[in-house]
Amino acid sequence: MSGEPSDLPRAPFYRFARAVVTAFFRACFRIRVQGLERLPQQGGVILASNHLSNFDPPLLGILVPRYIRFMGKAELFRIPVLRRMFLALGGFPIQRGRVDRRAIRTAIEVLQAGTCLVMFPEGHRSRTGRLGPLQPGIASIAKKAGAVIQPVGIRGRYRLFGRIEVRFGEPIVPCEQSEEEIMRRLRDQLIQLTGADRESG
Repeated sequence: MSGEPSDLPRAPFYRFARAVVTAFFRACFRIRVQGLERLPQQGGVILASNHLSNFDPPLLGILVPRYIRFMGKAELFRIPVLRRMFLALGGFPIQRGRVDRRAIRTAIEVLQAGTCLVMFPEGHRSRTGRLGPLQPGIASIAKKAGAVIQPVGIRGRYRLFGRIEVRFGEPIVPCEQSEEEIMRRLRDQLIQLTGADRESG
């Protein structure tokens, strides 16, 4: 995908923060990207990724040439400095441990507005690096919002000068598919993208 993204905010703080984060990742890690051309260039898209680290959201934010939104645990938004920063960068709070209907409504509105939204279908970080069980809520949100699901696999460890590989799979269009079928297809792709099939084989 080439050219300057058309939907990135022009706010000075956002552009400054994006430049700083990009410089940080380029200096600290060896990043390899595959399949980015598969990402839809417009319309609501859920970036459905496995979750290895708190570095995952900003990494996707600098790699994807579109404006992305993301959910963050509500506790972080209670800290004034972090709240201001997260809101400026596209974050919104979600209450963990229960169904947060307000966050779900926000997610659907974000997608219906034609924006990208990062979601981690495992629901939490993997401490082993292996793909865990997927939560079915992502399929329901995609169907309600009419959004495409873009599977993303992240491999590697966030160690200084370590290699991080980010692989984009084939977009999943939820229309006329059951939520069970959507989740099966998503899991199959994440297993392949993260290399879990090779690890277990």
